[in-house]
Amino acid sequence: MCKFITVPNLPNKRLTGIIVDYRTDKEVINTLNSMGIKCILSCRVHSLYESVCGHPDMMIHHLGGNRFITAPEAYEHFKAAIPGADIIKGSKPLKSAYPGDICYNAASVGKYLFCNAPCTATEILAEYQTLKREILSVKQGYAKCSICVVSENAIITSDAGIYKKAVENKIDALKITEGYIELQGMSYGFIGGATGLIAPDMLAVNGDLKTHPDYNNIVDFCKNYHVDIISLKNGSIYDIGSILPIFGIQVK
Repeated sequence: MCKFITVPNLPNKRLTGIIVDYRTDKEVINTLNSMGIKCILSCRVHSLYESVCGHPDMMIHHLGGNRFITAPEAYEHFKAAIPGADIIKGSKPLKSAYPGDICYNAASVGKYLFCNAPCTATEILAEYQTLKREILSVKQGYAKCSICVVSENAIITSDAGIYKKAVENKIDALKITEGYIELQGMSYGFIGGATGLIAPDMLAVNGDLKTHPDYNNIVDFCKNYHVDIISLKNGSIYDIGSILPIFGIQVK
């Protein structure tokens, strides 16, 4: 039986459904399909610039279970695309220029939410305050893009501010070299935007992790949390706006 995962970004069971950019390589989608994972595709948000116009982490935020918050431009799309979802329509429309594009780019990590709080959608902040989860405000507006969630208490990032905030809050963090992740039209992409857990013990990477200079450090860090890494395709790592886990198989 399929069921929404309880904790955002942290599946406690083998996944059957994820959200990815509508432009994701067919090779990657076929690989995931062969593993029994259905890919729910995002939509194009025309107000966002081309590099990120289909990035899920720019337009939808998972609150846990069947609850989500979306940018108003993406509300109707995800309402139809995710069966059984309870979706809150955000009040802030997305804009092309920073920081108007980061309203929904917040990263849930266990009991914490990393985000640039002054620029984050009020609906997201209100929900986490209601849930009594701690909001960690950082300068990096692309918080979800920048954070690869490994466990409820472990992340990987290239951002110095996020790394510092994580360490201050006793979250185990691996800081990696900036760059070496592709994003069309930009100098580079981010590790969070190129990855996502597809099982409690499996981190999927959109590309070959061996192309990253910190490959060994990343593998060793993940092993500390009993997480293996699977590369979904050959070649360079590419930022697709996160691999967002949502559906799993109920464990009996």
